[in-house]
Amino acid sequence: MLLKSLFRFCSLKRYNFQDILMLQRFSQEESKNLNLKQEVLYFYFHSKKVFFKGEGTVLELQQAIKKQIDDVKSVGVYQQTNNDEQVEYASSTPMQLVLAEDMVLRLNQTENYIILNKVDNPPVIDLIDNYPITQHALHEYFQEIDVPQRTKVVLSNFIQKLLSEIEKHKELTYDKDLIMLIIKKVIMKLGIYSQAQKQIIDDQISFLESKQNRLTHLKDSIIKELEMKEQTTLYQIYFYILMQIAFTQYGTYVVWGWDVMEPVTFMLGVTDMIIAYQFWMKTTKAYTFGNVLQNAVNKHLNKRLAEQFNYSDELNDVNRMIEYLKFKQMVYSSDIYEVISVIEGAIEEKQAKLQAQEEEDQ
Repeated sequence: MLLKSLFRFCSLKRYNFQDILMLQRFSQEESKNLNLKQEVLYFYFHSKKVFFKGEGTVLELQQAIKKQIDDVKSVGVYQQTNNDEQVEYASSTPMQLVLAEDMVLRLNQTENYIILNKVDNPPVIDLIDNYPITQHALHEYFQEIDVPQRTKVVLSNFIQKLLSEIEKHKELTYDKDLIMLIIKKVIMKLGIYSQAQKQIIDDQISFLESKQNRLTHLKDSIIKELEMKEQTTLYQIYFYILMQIAFTQYGTYVVWGWDVMEPVTFMLGVTDMIIAYQFWMKTTKAYTFGNVLQNAVNKHLNKRLAEQFNYSDELNDVNRMIEYLKFKQMVYSSDIYEVISVIEGAIEEKQAKLQAQEEEDQ
């Protein structure tokens, strides 16, 4: 019931997608243990792992999804661009090309699922292969100055677009005015693209934060339910204490007397101490009513959550995706002028340090 409630929430009409999923990879150790000869990727779909080959084609991905997910008749794989301008990949498209960025799965022509790819690897310098010299020079340049990762990403992206634009018109004779015109054109294109991407990312973050809140609410509701049920544990402790009091009073003043009841009460006290010490050994917490109740709730909480879906993995994935998207949001929120200002500041700081070091050596 809880799982159905969560997925109903994830399908609210305010979003044009059903859910945001995270693409995951096996570690080298896991691949070795599983004896995987090629890269295998997977994502969780309704708490079920869906596997596919990372070096195959879109057709193989489509076939894998149809085989592993019930009631799926058609699968479309789209490039993650503006929502109104999604481009479908051909069935023969290599997955290596598709996995270069985030993608969208469209199931049965109606359900859209966004697959985030580089959650564990935030955007890095990714210059096109046509410019290996520039790529190497930029890498060396970044090693010489201390600037944030997003600054490197924005500058790298700007240079990539600029070089691509120059390549389109390589037959022209370049002068200062033409170069400035091309730079302005690239900045304008990047600005428009960044605004569109920021809107998409804002929607995705809003969706994931709502899902995060929903997961927290589900856990809180289960905790409240368990606390009500586990009140019986406290009642049993109260009953045990009252029975001890009644037994010792009855045995002392009615049946046997204190000579007989003294060792009995001593053993009851030792028993209570053993129970308290055992509780402390298991939980490292004091033997109090509140801690006993909390321990009983925690004992059943994970089991209850696991009956619905893997709560901890689900929440962890959501948190990682939010962190990844917020990094992308920062990247698209930065303009080239801000980046240049940061780099100039880093250069000045480095020059000041070098100058101070030279003066110290002298």
